[in-house]
Amino acid sequence: MEIDNLKELWNKDMQEPPEISIERQNEIYSPLEMIRINMKTEFWILIITLPGLLYGFPFDDKDVNIKTISAFQVFLSVCFMTYFYTRFIKLYKMLKSTGINTNYDLFNIKTQLIVCKEIYIAYYIAFIPLAVLIALINVNFHLDNVYYIFMFGVSMLTSVLVVFIMIKFWIHHMYGKYIYEVVSIIDDLNGIKNSGLIHKNNSWFDRSQNFLRSKYGLKGHVFNTVVWFFTSYILLSVILLVIICVIFVIGIKLDIIDKATLFKMLAK
Repeated sequence: MEIDNLKELWNKDMQEPPEISIERQNEIYSPLEMIRINMKTEFWILIITLPGLLYGFPFDDKDVNIKTISAFQVFLSVCFMTYFYTRFIKLYKMLKSTGINTNYDLFNIKTQLIVCKEIYIAYYIAFIPLAVLIALINVNFHLDNVYYIFMFGVSMLTSVLVVFIMIKFWIHHMYGKYIYEVVSIIDDLNGIKNSGLIHKNNSWFDRSQNFLRSKYGLKGHVFNTVVWFFTSYILLSVILLVIICVIFVIGIKLDIIDKATLFKMLAK
């Protein structure tokens, strides 16, 4: 359906390149500006958290194989991030320099936003196999032991859950709702019905963002994003830790898990 809409928009643009009124340009400019601001904020968050790539790296491990695989994992992570953020920066520059006064400009912006959103989702999904690799490293590849298999499964499922939450909420609040708004306005200008692109600002994130932005402007918007990012990270970590502890306690109570062996494994 999206391809049909883009074709229809392209055909209309080929027939007549109408000028977009100042009022409608302002409507489109607002969400585009929010996308640019969030892109810039996320870039600096990345720079701050980048050393986290080395978390758990076995610097003191005597096993050369473990060190080699760990280095390979870091290298793959850097490659993924380099490719994505190269596209990320190109999109940022394009949104900053491209005009929005003709249908061609709107068609270009709409296409780039939709494509980059899909690349963004793929970027996070690509980290799932890397998370599996990290889990294997953390259990030292002892998959012949039920406890290590259990820890590997917990690590992998945790990583998948984190990626799912990032795709579901982070991408939506940072970019998705603004992309929906831009696409909806562009479709409306070209007589294309797109009733599925509806967003209501009812979440806590939206409420706090609107409040802080009305009080402190751009600084309030950025502050809200940064606070929610780190708060969500801490909260998610605590929730996952509690869930794992509950599983361990239940396993010990039901004699499925041996306490002494479990503590010995965790110590390793």
